Amino acid sequence: MENGSARATMTEFWQEHSEQATVEEMMLDSNARIISREEVPEILATLPALGGLRVLELGAGIGRYTQHLVKVASQVTAVDFMQKFLDKNKEDNGHHGNAEFIQADATQLDFPENSFDLVFSNWLFMYLSDTGCSRSLAACWTG
Repeated sequence: MENGSARATMTEFWQEHSEQATVEEMMLDSNARIISREEVPEILATLPALGGLRVLELGAGIGRYTQHLVKVASQVTAVDFMQKFLDKNKEDNGHHGNAEFIQADATQLDFPENSFDLVFSNWLFMYLSDTGCSRSLAACWTG
């Protein structure tokens, strides 16, 4: 695991900022709804066709992207560090039936080889150290 002290600090920070599981908390911005309305379509437009793909979504949060991914991908595995964010995501998107919600540290993932066709993440890697990014990407590459 990354530096235990740094991970503990990050865990404490996100526990404090996930109480209501809102987009404002998740994005740490009171204008998050406005930003999200602009950002989500722009980012989704850069993705390849997702029909029939198995997608791993890292840092899925409350489901800003999950809600779109589950409508087109055959399977979405939404992973987030904070259980409250993930619970909100599952509440809003679990009814689709093609989504799995996993509370996990993205630096500690262990999936069987060839589990996913595409890995999607937005706003996660800026919160990880270089080592954390490397571990997360290595897990995705082999998973």
